[in-house]
Amino acid sequence: MRNLLIAITIFYAVPHTVLAQNALQPPAEEFVFRFQPPNGISVRQTYKMEKTRKTEGQPLVKDEAETQTEGTFRRVGDSFEYCPKIKSSTLRRNGTEINDPIIDLLSKVQITYVISKGGEATEIRGFSEVKQSVRSTMPAQVAAALAPFLNEASLVAREKAEWNARYSEYADGKFRIGEVIDVQAPQRLANGETINYTIRTSFPGWEPCPAGSCIRLKQIYESDAAELAKLVEGVLGSVASAASAPQMAPKLEGGATRITGSLSRLIDPKTMLIYFEQVKRTISMRVQVPGQRPLPTVQEESRTYTYSYE
Repeated sequence: MRNLLIAITIFYAVPHTVLAQNALQPPAEEFVFRFQPPNGISVRQTYKMEKTRKTEGQPLVKDEAETQTEGTFRRVGDSFEYCPKIKSSTLRRNGTEINDPIIDLLSKVQITYVISKGGEATEIRGFSEVKQSVRSTMPAQVAAALAPFLNEASLVAREKAEWNARYSEYADGKFRIGEVIDVQAPQRLANGETINYTIRTSFPGWEPCPAGSCIRLKQIYESDAAELAKLVEGVLGSVASAASAPQMAPKLEGGATRITGSLSRLIDPKTMLIYFEQVKRTISMRVQVPGQRPLPTVQEESRTYTYSYE
C-alpha cells in the first residue's frame, strides 16, 4: 500500500461537544486511517498554484492559478459518491490573465467519483462529455492536439491514480507517531524523460484541528540518493520548508536531472478528511529549445489547498 503521492484536501467542522471529548483524550502512539466522510457534507475548495520556469538564456516564466471547486459526499450503500464541480478559475502568466481552455471545458462537466469503503475510486463518471466538447468548441488542429490528454480513458486513469494514491493506499493502514516510510516512484518530465525518486513519509505527531486532533503527515521527495542520505531526523526541522533549503535546491549549472520537494498535510485519521495541504516541488532537467542544444531548466511549483464546509 504505500505508494504515497499527492490530490484533494478536505476540511470538516464538527460540533463543539465532539471537539471537547476529543480534547480530553490523550494522544495515541498508534492510529488507523478509516475512509468515513460524513454523509451529505458540502465542500468548498480553494486551490492556489504558483509555478516558475527558468531556462538558461531565456526569460523567466511565472504561472499563477486559482480555482474554486464545490462538491458533496454522499453515502450510497457501502460506498460513497463524491461530486465536485469547478465554479471559477483564473490563470495568469507573468502577471497577465490568460484563458485556460481545458479548465473551461472541465467546468462544464459534472464529475462523479464512486468510492469504495476502503477509499478506492472504483469508477469516475462524466468525462465522456469532454471529448464531444473538445470537438464542438475548438479548431480541428487544437482538438487533435488535446485528444490524447482529454479523452475519457486518460482523464479517468489520471484522476483514479491521484485519488487512490492519496486515500486508498492509506485506508485501513495502521501507523505510529514517529514512523518513517521510504518508497520509490517514477515521474515523467516535460522533456519526455522519466526519473525515479524517493518519497520519505513521516508522521511527527498530533495537532489540533476542527475534528479535535489530527495527524500531521509530512513528505520529502528526493531523486538524489546522496542528498536523501543527509535527511536524518532533526537536521531539517520542518519538512514544509525543506523544499526551499539551500542544500536541496537544484542549480541551473550543468542541468543534471533532479526532483526534490516536500508535502505537509493535516488529516483526521478517523474520517480521512484532509484539512490543509501544501506541496512544494523543484525539478531540474534539460529541455530542447528549437535551434539550440538542450538547455538546463529549473521548474519550481507550490500548490496550496484550503477548504470550508457547510
